[in-house]
Order: sequence, then C-alpha cells, then structure tokens
Amino acid sequence: MANTVPVIGIETSELRWIRMLVSLLRHSDPSVPELARQALLYLTEAAGRRGEPQTEPLDYTG
Repeated sequence: MANTVPVIGIETSELRWIRMLVSLLRHSDPSVPELARQALLYLTEAAGRRGEPQTEPLDYTG
C-alpha cells in the first residue's frame, strides 16, 4: 500500500511545496516552525487582501 494520502485541492505540482512546509513545521529547532507559522499567517492575510483596492502609500518627501 502507498504511503500517500490524497488531499482535495492539491495539484501534483504543489506536492513539493507541501512537503517543504511539513518539514519546516516539524523542524527540531523551535524557532523554525514558529517562523513558518508566522509566514503562513502573513500569506493568508495577504491573500485575503488581494481583491481589495490598494491605497497609495503616503509620500512625506513633499
């Protein structure tokens, strides 16, 4: 029997990224999984804002 689990919504080309993410989350150094978790939270928030209109950054140079 294969050692794989089918996941709905995951393309075959994305499997290497999932494997990398799992290896980061299982890393023995506790700071590595925490950094990966924070990166995932950032990406989730950024993806949620993707459809919102962008505001122009303030220009303080005059």
